[in-house]
Amino acid sequence: MAVEAGKELPQCPCGSDKTYATCCALYLESNRNPPSPEALMRSRYTAYSLANIDYIKKTMRGKPLNGFNEEEARHWAREATWVGLRILKAEKASEKIGYVEFIAQFMEGDQINSIHETSEFHCNEGIWFYVDGIQKPHKRITVARNTSCPCGSKKKFKNCHAKGK
Repeated sequence: MAVEAGKELPQCPCGSDKTYATCCALYLESNRNPPSPEALMRSRYTAYSLANIDYIKKTMRGKPLNGFNEEEARHWAREATWVGLRILKAEKASEKIGYVEFIAQFMEGDQINSIHETSEFHCNEGIWFYVDGIQKPHKRITVARNTSCPCGSKKKFKNCHAKGK
């Protein structure tokens, strides 16, 4: 935890090692726009972890909006326990197109699921949007309660993301 003016602030869910207030909150709780595809990807992960589906919808354009069900997405985001985000690769193909390959892990029951995707982002009038993604095969992992938590906290799983389950 970081300390600011004598007050502890929680780490940002996106895994940036910054506090939420100095990272994704800048985009989720204000009218500021993420400056890069990676920053947008991180903020979208954080929005899912907070079930902020309004932000998710606001940051999409085109194909992902076809059939997007806000209530279904909100329910899923609330039911999942978000474990962590790993950015594997982030690159700009041009000033208007960028790609981010990531693995997002979440827990459903006693299983860790993951989304492994290369997301495509387009910049329109200085604002980045998620426009498409290619998902890669993922594995479901059952985590033993006494092993290290996959989030990287160095705590046992039972004392971290499985606490209270």
